[in-house]
Amino acid sequence: MPVAVRAWTAILVLLSAVAGVPVAGATPAGPQPAGGTETLVGWDSFRRLDRLPYLSPETEALQISSFDRSGGNFDFSTGNKNGSGGCLTSGGAGCVVAEDHGAGEVDSIWFTRDGGDVTRMGNIRVELDGQPVVDTPLQSLVNGALGAPFVWPLVADATQSPGGVYVKVPMPYRHSMRISIASHLEYYHVAYRRFPTADGVATFTPSDPALDVLATLRAAGTADPKPANQAGVHDSRIVDVPAGAAQTIAESTGSGTLSTLWLRIPEPTDRLLAGLRLEIEFDGRNLVDSPLGEFFGAGLGSNSVRSLMFAAIPQPGGSLALAAWWPMPFARSARVLLVNTTDIAVAGIASDVATTPDPQWAPALASGRAGYFTARSHAGPTAFGRDWSFADESGHGKFVGVSHTIRGARTKTSFSDDAPFFLEGAERVYTDGSASPQWYGTGTEDFYEGGWYFKNGTRFSNPLNGQPDQRTAAGGCADYCVAVYRLMLADAVDYHCALRFGIEHGKRNLVQADYSSTAFLYTQPDDTITTVDELDPTDPGSRALHAYTDSDATEELLASSYEGTDDLLPVIGMVRSTLAPVTFRVHIGPDNHGVLLHRTSDQATGYQSADVAVDGTAAGNWLQPRSNDAHRWLGDTYLVPAAMTAGKAEIAVTLAPTPGSPPWTAGRYRAETLAAG
Repeated sequence: MPVAVRAWTAILVLLSAVAGVPVAGATPAGPQPAGGTETLVGWDSFRRLDRLPYLSPETEALQISSFDRSGGNFDFSTGNKNGSGGCLTSGGAGCVVAEDHGAGEVDSIWFTRDGGDVTRMGNIRVELDGQPVVDTPLQSLVNGALGAPFVWPLVADATQSPGGVYVKVPMPYRHSMRISIASHLEYYHVAYRRFPTADGVATFTPSDPALDVLATLRAAGTADPKPANQAGVHDSRIVDVPAGAAQTIAESTGSGTLSTLWLRIPEPTDRLLAGLRLEIEFDGRNLVDSPLGEFFGAGLGSNSVRSLMFAAIPQPGGSLALAAWWPMPFARSARVLLVNTTDIAVAGIASDVATTPDPQWAPALASGRAGYFTARSHAGPTAFGRDWSFADESGHGKFVGVSHTIRGARTKTSFSDDAPFFLEGAERVYTDGSASPQWYGTGTEDFYEGGWYFKNGTRFSNPLNGQPDQRTAAGGCADYCVAVYRLMLADAVDYHCALRFGIEHGKRNLVQADYSSTAFLYTQPDDTITTVDELDPTDPGSRALHAYTDSDATEELLASSYEGTDDLLPVIGMVRSTLAPVTFRVHIGPDNHGVLLHRTSDQATGYQSADVAVDGTAAGNWLQPRSNDAHRWLGDTYLVPAAMTAGKAEIAVTLAPTPGSPPWTAGRYRAETLAAG
């Protein structure tokens, strides 16, 4: 065994002993994902991290949150108020915060109020397929009182994730989900996924304590979390990197995956961790070019980071061990380099890169079923009025996490004399060209699943989220600086032709700061959806062309805007509303693997709901619980599975508003076909 490998193995054994948990890499490989698909469902999201590069062509990632429906105001006096973004409706334990119809999975639930004390919120009830699987005081749940699997780090209270509480237990459902809180709701978000069918989906039950998953998570930062594989080939080197030069530390050919990347930096100054860059080429394309420290979660400099997929561990004598366990597949070749952009030579960097030969990756990457590991890094001053971009992608893929470094200044406000007001900025995520964000958060520290400015800057490093470093006018920080990260594995954001993942810097992007970020994705350059037909129900010619009917509909001129980054841009158009069934035909073409129906609607009234039928066969219920009477335009989608569309040139669609629901509204429909995977 190479010297570097022996040293790192000793470190892992020591850290595992300290943590009191087994080494995660010793876990044997589990079964294939549910239903034989590429979508990881339930506990497989953590048990089968070796399959993380596989993409989910039919999965939609969504978030419901308490973001201010008005978009917030322009002064510094109020902070990030949640405005009308509270209860969706009454029901369940009292106040419904998320609801969905069809197959899917709840992946992340976060709340805060009272500095992170959620006692006053009373019970949380999680209902899946009509049955409660959780019905207990929220504070007890996040304290771990229910026992496994609802224990740290799959749940956390405000001391474990400073200022916020979360539940990260993946909870699949086949037909419906509803999450509700008894009372005193303030800030929250719920991230969930929609699946095209319930095939291979088993409804969550807390009877499985998932002790193996808990052991893997608790060993975060000490071991490879992927299933054990004995076929890895290690490339171990000790290199000197002259100023302004690059050194290759590993190369491989054939079909396989880079499974472990380890480095030891002898003198890890803050300047060096920012100026050394990690570059990785896959099949001749440079897809990683990142500051070394930030890639491993140490964006401000040498500090302890223990996440599930990367770690930074200070060593005796002052060196820093860095490790990453992202599965990084390639079809023909891979090359790993260190690039020194500083004017100081760096000597004695030890490295070990483990490569696992595997013939599955060549066809999976060639077909687009799997994506290439990609890191998008950039740094600079923020721009007034414009979100900071984590990733702006074309093609298809998924976003699986971000390491984010902020150097800013505190601001005097009505609620604080020295608030890091840049943390009021919320994430906004757009997929596949939608005019409405699929995710709209409530604040920066909320996105990283803490709260209240991380309770005065408390440092923490959890398996899936953390603020491992915070500095106030010290350590090279002029005023107030933070390094944060969030891994999004079960709650990855899938996209089919485009992704814009950004975050505000201060409410409405009013605060100037210097940001740096490294986003982690799996990407492919080709789109997997194609627009094939559009219907304007307010245009007589379009109605005739598509055999459109809606017997009692009324029309209204709507002058409003979309919520999100363009909420000051007025949009004027006609919208039809009806309580009667809507029918129309759309061209799709026989070469499809399912159809996405996009609707542009008026969301002034929430809980619009319609039963969907395709060619006379029931396809499920299209529910949109969101509402916004300040920014009324909304784009949402419904996926018709391939079993109902494959081989057909066109389909007849019926949308029958559910009895008791508000009128169904639409200003436009668009049909897009999914490519076969």
